Amino acid sequence: MLGGIRKDVLGTLLAQETVFGWILTGQTDTSTPANKCVSFFSEINLDKRLASFWELEDIPRNKTYNKDETYCEELYKSTTKRNKAGKYIVSLPFKQDFPTNVRLGPSLKIACSQFFRSETRLAKDPPLQTEYNRVLSEYETLGHMTRIPEHIPGDECENYFLPHHAVRKEESTTTKVRVVFNASCPTANGVSLNDILHPGPVLQSDLTILILRWRLFQYVFNSDIEKMYRQILLNPDQTKYQRIVFRKSSSEPINLYELNTVTFGVNCAPYLAIRTLLQLADDVESLYPVASDILKKCMYVDDVLAGGHTIESTIKAKDEVSMVLQSAGFPLRKWTSNCEKILEGLPKSHLLNEDFLDFEDTSTVKALGIRWNAHSDKFYFTAKPLETEVRFTKRAILSAIAKLFDPLGWLAPFVVTAKIIMQDIWLEGTGWDEIVSTASSDRWQNFVESYCHIDKIRIPRWVYFSPTDKIELHGFCDASEKAYAATIFLRVQKAEKVFVNLLLFRYHDWSCAVLFCLQNLLNRSLAISL
Repeated sequence: MLGGIRKDVLGTLLAQETVFGWILTGQTDTSTPANKCVSFFSEINLDKRLASFWELEDIPRNKTYNKDETYCEELYKSTTKRNKAGKYIVSLPFKQDFPTNVRLGPSLKIACSQFFRSETRLAKDPPLQTEYNRVLSEYETLGHMTRIPEHIPGDECENYFLPHHAVRKEESTTTKVRVVFNASCPTANGVSLNDILHPGPVLQSDLTILILRWRLFQYVFNSDIEKMYRQILLNPDQTKYQRIVFRKSSSEPINLYELNTVTFGVNCAPYLAIRTLLQLADDVESLYPVASDILKKCMYVDDVLAGGHTIESTIKAKDEVSMVLQSAGFPLRKWTSNCEKILEGLPKSHLLNEDFLDFEDTSTVKALGIRWNAHSDKFYFTAKPLETEVRFTKRAILSAIAKLFDPLGWLAPFVVTAKIIMQDIWLEGTGWDEIVSTASSDRWQNFVESYCHIDKIRIPRWVYFSPTDKIELHGFCDASEKAYAATIFLRVQKAEKVFVNLLLFRYHDWSCAVLFCLQNLLNRSLAISL
């Protein structure tokens, strides 16, 4: 028991603080007789949780695998194989206590119930329903799912039916409608598929380092693996855990299917997908070292961001990584580049758009959440209008600040202003849905009015780096009572010319870690492109 005590909670209850949270004791204030009750709840101090909004971030450290993650790695190595077409076949990393101590309950009725509700909603939006049906029909056409008999012998608890629904993705240049599968839906006994699977270790490379590495190349390309998850096959003995119900029309009977590939929505899918790319990198390393290095260091899930210091080396890297990925059933699409010669020979249908690089307004791409114009070879920002309310609440202001995505910190001088305003609102003790003070409201209004100027910011992608030039890294830091920050610049000396470019801006000490990473990159002279 701790010292915290609160009386008259909800009128009649006593709250006492414990090391585990708060307990409520007392009799409810009702007209009917009631027994004395004791209840437990954990109070989340949101203010403390969000204090990290402006406090120090931990410096990244090399992560070591825990027991479960080591098990996933060993299982992947011992069970993964390739078929005659070169595609990888992987297995789901079930927890060791399944099915001995933990079992799945029946799930077909639950999946059917959710499908009928989704079908009713889709009927109110015919274009969405048509596209949704087309996407799932494509699954069957491509062999990514197979129809199965309605009555299959076996225990109904030895399979799992995934509920699914449609999600619009308007910013996508290809697939406007995605099918989302819910492997966290509980079965009749409360256990879901995700409950009995290990998610696997996090293998994704750091976004900041990927973008910084991409800026070091003079010539670059970007591409996307088409339907990446669905190009990786699942162990046929385990497809029974990825069943769905589907029909194109409410006048048709319900049909049962099994998904034959790694499926988005299953918690281990990201691990299996990225791990398979790393396995491919290992498999081809001796024959195709450039492609292997790209797969290991220049991938962000299904996005390839690579390049070279010459047009020839860049074309070689493009051709090699494309060929290696194609050999495993991973076709690259939506190609972009800052150089027309690099895109020569590619079918027009494989480009992001057919007239890419012809005009500046058709040469924009969103790479890893950052907008890049390949024609001008510059990063830029698009400021989505913020709500201009007459009266602002603490919750509304925090929500607006959180929407600013800036992994390299280029907007830090601008964003930190907003966060200082938020700090002051916290110090004022304003509640989440209370109107902020007049002073804070005026300061926020001024911030909103200047927000549109973000559209004018342009950041050169290439920083004039070359392995043969003289390179210096310059770091600066400073602090005030309100904030502190660090910046890193790259200084490149080419003969008599000097080029200086901002690499990143941080208002915490994580820049130190990035500085060491950059030094390592530069010292190795980016062997990936040589």
